[in-house]
Amino acid sequence: MEKLELVRFLSLSIEELIEKAETEEPATAGTTVDEAEETLALAASILARMTKVGSETREAA
Repeated sequence: MEKLELVRFLSLSIEELIEKAETEEPATAGTTVDEAEETLALAASILARMTKVGSETREAA
């Protein structure tokens, strides 16, 4: 459950970063979008591990 809360937090952070990038100058917006992309990759990785562990648990049962 803690991992799911972490993913929710990361998704909120991504939303904030995208909103920030929309108001920034193009020169700095790229860096902010890159940060959002890295955060999204982290969240996706956490979700993938949660799914893998969940399916392995079901197979063992």
